[in-house]
Amino acid sequence: MSTDSLTSPCPHTPACPPPVCLPEALRTAPPPATTGGTDPSGYESTISHIDGFAGTLTEAAEGVGLIRQRTPRFEGWNLVPLAGVPAVGLLFAGRFNAIADTWDDSAGILSDVLLTDSGKVGRSAANYRQAESAS
Repeated sequence: MSTDSLTSPCPHTPACPPPVCLPEALRTAPPPATTGGTDPSGYESTISHIDGFAGTLTEAAEGVGLIRQRTPRFEGWNLVPLAGVPAVGLLFAGRFNAIADTWDDSAGILSDVLLTDSGKVGRSAANYRQAESAS
């Protein structure tokens, strides 16, 4: 079955990129920041929006880092409640710790990626700012 028969053509002008139509907030161009003209494609953005997105990425990285730090593990002192539980309970603790270790590794990677991308987006905003001041 062709996927073309499952999707309807975009009714917007300009047409949204496939595979789905964009929400209204993404289709509507924000008012121009410092220039008098508008972008006819409807995808105009301002430098402050780019800076805001970089800030959002940084905040997300910090949030993931906090969750990473607070991921619980079963270790010596907090195994006391399992003292009377059979070996099945200890298997649960081992499995839980394996999941916590996986999350710790994944959260570290995600946090690093978000921080790196935030820096890249921030630098792109600085480049746009320089280009705008030069023109």
